[in-house]
Amino acid sequence: MWQVIGHEKAVALLERSMKGGKLSHAYLFVGPPHVGKMTLAMNLAQALNCRGEERPCGECPQCRRIARGVHADVQVIGLEGRMEIGIDQIREMQHAASLKPFEGRNRVFIIDGADHLSHEAANCLLKTLEEPPPNDQLILLAANERLLLPTVLSRCQKLELGPLPAPV
Repeated sequence: MWQVIGHEKAVALLERSMKGGKLSHAYLFVGPPHVGKMTLAMNLAQALNCRGEERPCGECPQCRRIARGVHADVQVIGLEGRMEIGIDQIREMQHAASLKPFEGRNRVFIIDGADHLSHEAANCLLKTLEEPPPNDQLILLAANERLLLPTVLSRCQKLELGPLPAPV
């Protein structure tokens, strides 16, 4: 079950793409902080590796391990207390992407704060975006897409997640 609140159109698009076998190899989820970008990314990772009937089921071992952040094939790359995501982090991701999935069907790499990629890291990421390994999914999360290189933007399918409506 998708845990995202208020972004039914984005969920429906991802579900249709998965069912039709037309999922993009790279997505860019754009929106202000705390609107559900990471939740949507984790739910997509679950759906891609889920063993249940309705994906993501949230109950199978794959879904539970992803939710706990301990799934070997789902990696989150982030700022980790730094001002920017560096080239070494992207190179580590690329090495992991060159390997076959360990416990799931798909490897998923979530770049949280993609709008804070160093110039070198963004250029390094282009190789993976241009030649994605099979069974790998890249999900970039950003608050400000204007800070991304145009070449990175052009290689991702963008989903805009707007602010959630105020509770009534």
